Amino acid sequence: MYFCDMKSIILKIIAIAGGILVTLLLIASAGVVLLNTDSFQNKLLRKTTAMLSEKLSTKVEIDSIHIGFFDDDIRLFRLEIEDLQRRKMLEIKQLCVEIQLFDLLRQEVNIDKITLSGIKANIYKPKPDSAANYQFVLDAFKKEKKESTKVVTEKKEKTKLAVDLNHVLIEDVAVTYNDNHFSFVQLLYKKGLMGNQEAEIRDLHTSWVHVKKKDSTRVDNQLTLGVVRVTGDLQEQQVEIDGLQFQTDNHLPHKRTGKPHRGWFDADHLKVVAHLKATLNHADKDSIVGMLTECEVEDLTSKFHITDLHCGFRQQGEHVHLSNVTVGMENTKLTFVGGDIQMPSKKQGRPFLFSTTVITGTTLLTDISHPFAPVLKDFRLPLWLSTKFSGTDSSLVFRDVVVKTTDNNLTVKASGGIDGLKDKYKLNVHFNVHQMVAKGNSKARIINQFPVKKFMMKQLHALGTLYYTGSFNVLWRKEQFRGTLGTACGKMAFAFQLDENNKYLTGNVRSDAFELGRAMDYPDIGAIACRAGLKIDISKPRTAKMRRIKGGKLPIGNVDALVYKAKYKFVTVTDIAAHIVSDGAVAKGHINMKGKLADALCSFSFTNTDEMRKTKIKPGVRLNLFGKKDKGKKEEKKKDKDKDKKNKKQK
Repeated sequence: MYFCDMKSIILKIIAIAGGILVTLLLIASAGVVLLNTDSFQNKLLRKTTAMLSEKLSTKVEIDSIHIGFFDDDIRLFRLEIEDLQRRKMLEIKQLCVEIQLFDLLRQEVNIDKITLSGIKANIYKPKPDSAANYQFVLDAFKKEKKESTKVVTEKKEKTKLAVDLNHVLIEDVAVTYNDNHFSFVQLLYKKGLMGNQEAEIRDLHTSWVHVKKKDSTRVDNQLTLGVVRVTGDLQEQQVEIDGLQFQTDNHLPHKRTGKPHRGWFDADHLKVVAHLKATLNHADKDSIVGMLTECEVEDLTSKFHITDLHCGFRQQGEHVHLSNVTVGMENTKLTFVGGDIQMPSKKQGRPFLFSTTVITGTTLLTDISHPFAPVLKDFRLPLWLSTKFSGTDSSLVFRDVVVKTTDNNLTVKASGGIDGLKDKYKLNVHFNVHQMVAKGNSKARIINQFPVKKFMMKQLHALGTLYYTGSFNVLWRKEQFRGTLGTACGKMAFAFQLDENNKYLTGNVRSDAFELGRAMDYPDIGAIACRAGLKIDISKPRTAKMRRIKGGKLPIGNVDALVYKAKYKFVTVTDIAAHIVSDGAVAKGHINMKGKLADALCSFSFTNTDEMRKTKIKPGVRLNLFGKKDKGKKEEKKKDKDKDKKNKKQK
């Protein structure tokens, strides 16, 4: 929107200069020979300046003017115009037009060259619905429609001027628009032979301020273009942009400040550099057709680097269609046949929408680790992926997702999406995993990509090939996982939650027949049917403090389980309650199996999940022969005492 405003303003500035030039030419038509004398041109200058000042009702100054009918040259030096508030609105140091003046008699405008230099404009528009301070100039040069009471029977054809422009050079332009700034060193346009044309703008710099509606944060934006060059004919133009730099700064600490595990990408602290080339096959006010042939973009702050982007594009009104798209990064290449974009409009209530055909390609997740997920910095496992992608400016949808390793030992099929992109507190990443298969050592390979403390890797290997169906959600400082896991030791249903606020992993597990002894390398234990709840401490400060005191390699937390049925050696037991507490160095457990006459008790402890056979077990028995009778007698005695107390109070 901002660039459209600046383009409009530049064109209006040129229109104002053109209007003044036309005024000069109309007055100049009074005499050709006299115009070549200095005295007449000085009189012409005074008359023109006075006429313009009167017409515009403001101060207009022109230092000098030269009109040469014999050398086809018109020069104007230092034009100044004030707005209606007496502020300097427009200054042009020099305006030079090389024009075939006698061709005007034949209704032809043949301009050999236009040169504008030293343009300074100060534009003010306090409110979107208010008039800009230059509007009075445009209104003054508008042709007034004459009212007529006569009935027009025949329409007269208007004589149109044939305009031919060969060369334009505009230098040293600086425009201020409210708090925004726009400038460039040089703009050049040349017409060549056989319909070829060339346009070039150098050292363009613009800055503007964006104030967020949500929290009124001020974000300063700067855009610099080294060179923008357009060459070609009416059928095809080549566009090249080099030295593009784009920066944003909200003058607040980076989002990563104090959060070392957060990625470096921050939309309010960008420093983007880019280079691109494109071919335009058709361009008018309503549509553009062409191809992006080269594009490299990098954010120097986050190191998000697109090394190659090329595609065909077709814009018609608010719709944009992309074709044969390729996106490349250092270790990533994604392609898709087509995509559609609907551009938004607040006035028309039209939302931003996009969709793609099937995206396929290969990637290493290290390409996005620095900007988005530092935990992936060593994830160098090659992956192949496929998905369909669509969404709005606040939500994304992924369909028919397939991710697998190049050796096919890991395959994931899923679908899902992301909601609440504009508000981190409402963010919800949700995916349904329709099928996941992890074979061989792929499980360990994936876990080993992450720089985290690894527990129970031996047990993971004992589980064999994993089959998983379920879902997961990533919410504000919370992750949830649920589903069914199939293993070589049996199936289990689970639901886990990572609480990033309090730093705990909580959840529950249930199985009808899980071979715990096989998984833990403890042959004395057979298949069990149970449900269990767990709470594990994942706070690094808390766990580090505990390990400095006690050492150890175990997770820190507790497990409460109810075993419906289990087999230990040759004995089958039922309805067992178990409680396990681990301080990181030692895990201590207590088992209680209730009976009519006695409860079977057992306490145990272990220090290493890889050496469960060294578990220390201490059995015990608690008799219930008189427990119930004694308990009943005590309750009866207590009731009698309470009755006696009440009676005494009443007396």
